[in-house]
Amino acid sequence: MPYSSPNHSKPNNAGKPAGQQHNSTKQSVFNCFASCPRGLEEILVAELETMGAQKTRAVTGGCTFEASWRQATRMTYWTRFAGRIGLELARGECSNEEQFYNIAKSVDWYNWFKLSNTFRVDLNNLGADIQSVRFTQLRLKDAVCDSFLERFDERPNVSVEAPDVRIFAAISPTEAMVYIDLAGENLFKRGWREEAGVAPLKENLAAGLWHIARHSEAGKNADVFLDPFCGSGTLVIESLSQLCDRAPGLERPFAFENLKPFTREWGKELQEDANRRFNAGLDKALTTPYFQWYASDITELLIDIAQENLARAGFEELLDAGIVQFAQRDALTVEPPTPAGIVFSNPPYGERVRAKGADVPEDEAYERLFKAYGDHLKMNFSGWTAFLFSGDLEIKKTLGLSPKRKRPLFNGPIECRLFEIPLTRGVYRPRANGELAANPITEQPQAGNSTED
Repeated sequence: MPYSSPNHSKPNNAGKPAGQQHNSTKQSVFNCFASCPRGLEEILVAELETMGAQKTRAVTGGCTFEASWRQATRMTYWTRFAGRIGLELARGECSNEEQFYNIAKSVDWYNWFKLSNTFRVDLNNLGADIQSVRFTQLRLKDAVCDSFLERFDERPNVSVEAPDVRIFAAISPTEAMVYIDLAGENLFKRGWREEAGVAPLKENLAAGLWHIARHSEAGKNADVFLDPFCGSGTLVIESLSQLCDRAPGLERPFAFENLKPFTREWGKELQEDANRRFNAGLDKALTTPYFQWYASDITELLIDIAQENLARAGFEELLDAGIVQFAQRDALTVEPPTPAGIVFSNPPYGERVRAKGADVPEDEAYERLFKAYGDHLKMNFSGWTAFLFSGDLEIKKTLGLSPKRKRPLFNGPIECRLFEIPLTRGVYRPRANGELAANPITEQPQAGNSTED
């Protein structure tokens, strides 16, 4: 299921629809849950707190918090790291499917959406002793439909593929929680991507990687960035979005726009504020350039796609001004454009390695590429720091470089690391077999200093 474990410490509205304890939904304070890629939980908490979230608590794959309707919808529009945000509408003790149905039925669903709206339901079983997830999920659908049937003698239609409204629930051995989804399509879908390369990185994970790199000691004052494996440009675009204050939701629809508490005036206010901030960010970057981006890939088609994605995201002026530069290049031939900077990249693996033209098994192609790229960094990028995101947990052995830090993260179900690798001057001496060896080229951490934050 697409939702992680919502785990509030104390329910505010046990067995009752949230929002009916106050004069109006817009003034209510809701328990909320936001999902995110595993490893970004604390970053997500800090982000949502800057937008007014209260009583935040990180849980695996997300966080819980309290927020008003306006705060929660603004968070949905602006969050860079969340996948979904849901408002808790009901919660109560639950040990069987009938109790679960009654909890879901306690919500006055007509207060939230119209009979003409389509909807879908999802369920996450957190260890409850239920007959089947499918049957219990159908009981959630029945509760919503029965609520409308009693009022109108009609029921709204279900749409699995393109619903107007999404409802999700979680059921544990002792209780159940029912949420209405404010996002609709997962929030990593920013609206600018029409085409992608092989195995594209999700945008919210890419945003988290940039945030971590940018807030490191090496990254906070850096102004030159290079991605030699840029693919369709996800890392570049997500970094530009943060540098230029572009709202992730600027060019996409949201499920909250189909809910009754939403007004055109509130939507206009969100849009105008986002446009103002983005225009100011672009003007700053164009009039007083404070960063330079270089991106390349060996596949010419991917460079074309990356530039098209960049333009759709609204950064064409940066491309025209040369502040962002794309080129079709083999990563092993890319030279540093300045004496110091940041290599920020998600190097290829699997099918992406074979796309580089290696007519050998994937593992062998990967080892060859990484060994060669490690040698290239050693010989040419002294003074730089590399931030490389990879599912190769033993990258030190493959790349031949020692990471200073290793940040655990998950790319979907795949355990990965964001490796921070400082590159310093070294002396190369020929090995006995004629290969080059470093002596040493990277900062070697003292015992215990190589950390996983």
